[in-house]
Amino acid sequence: MALKEETVEALIAKYISNNMVLAFGTGSHTEKFLKKLAFKIEDENLEISVVPTSKDIAGILSALEIQTASLNEREIDLAIEFADIVDPGFNYIKRDSSSFVRDKMVAQSAAELIVVTDQENYVKRLHGCIPFEICVFGWKRTLMQLEKLGEAKLRERKGRPFKTETNHYVVDVQVDEIYSLDELEFQAKDVPGVLETGLFIGYADRVLLHNGRLEMKSRLDYSKQNRLVAEEKGLITL
Repeated sequence: MALKEETVEALIAKYISNNMVLAFGTGSHTEKFLKKLAFKIEDENLEISVVPTSKDIAGILSALEIQTASLNEREIDLAIEFADIVDPGFNYIKRDSSSFVRDKMVAQSAAELIVVTDQENYVKRLHGCIPFEICVFGWKRTLMQLEKLGEAKLRERKGRPFKTETNHYVVDVQVDEIYSLDELEFQAKDVPGVLETGLFIGYADRVLLHNGRLEMKSRLDYSKQNRLVAEEKGLITL
């Protein structure tokens, strides 16, 4: 379900302010966010810059005359990302990206990361297809080793291997059940040729769920809840 324009406006009004450096992940809602941001910048005469994570986003920023920034210049104050599936631990999987390497760098750099997804994609445990960005050199060998994690297939577009904007291939691995996210990430990164994954562990600070109505989940609230449960069980004391 598409995000309503009023929702996008409300998010921008609440979380974006003057002198911020922003970043937006690739997604169906990205252009809508950037257009609303352009209106806010012009209407309020704000100094805001955006780190472009893809050629498409760079093109939109240029058309909207929004100032761009580089990770080499400043850290990101706020990033808004779009996920395919999210769990209660603020972990998520992103499957569509122009570069998972860039996405992970942005997620790590951002002082705050808001992840947007449909309510139906908020699940108890992550599962399904996980993308792996891999080196083109020796890619068949890398794919063969990734098959230990599940059924692996080289991603293609129009009958040819899909290349990220960082000139790498993507292998999609079907993982029906994940017992340990950290262990899966470790095993994947231990394979020579694997550069990055679409699995994001512990990066999100807030998760916005939308499906007719909106629900914002905050890591701070989640931490407080876990602390209260631990106190009740006598595991920690104030």
